[in-house]
Amino acid sequence: MRPELPVVWKLHDTTCAGGLRIDDDRVTLTSKGQTLCFSGGSISSFAVERAPAERLRGLPVLCLRLDGGIAVRVASLGGAGSLHELAALIGGRQPVPTGT
Repeated sequence: MRPELPVVWKLHDTTCAGGLRIDDDRVTLTSKGQTLCFSGGSISSFAVERAPAERLRGLPVLCLRLDGGIAVRVASLGGAGSLHELAALIGGRQPVPTGT
């Protein structure tokens, strides 16, 4: 089990502050009263988004597109470089940067 990383995440229109944990191939996002779990294999694509309209609380996000078209947006609260480290943990490949 890896430690929980502090994040802000958004699913549909709900934004939550909490944590992200990766165990084997399972990604778990938690916050007070909310939990979202999915397998890494259900991530069809992901990209780092930096455009102002795409940010969460002013932070660039890792947009995870799940099978079925669901988008989960995650902003790391871990400091500089932590979003790319998170992307590497989740996908094992370099994300495609978008925005400015």
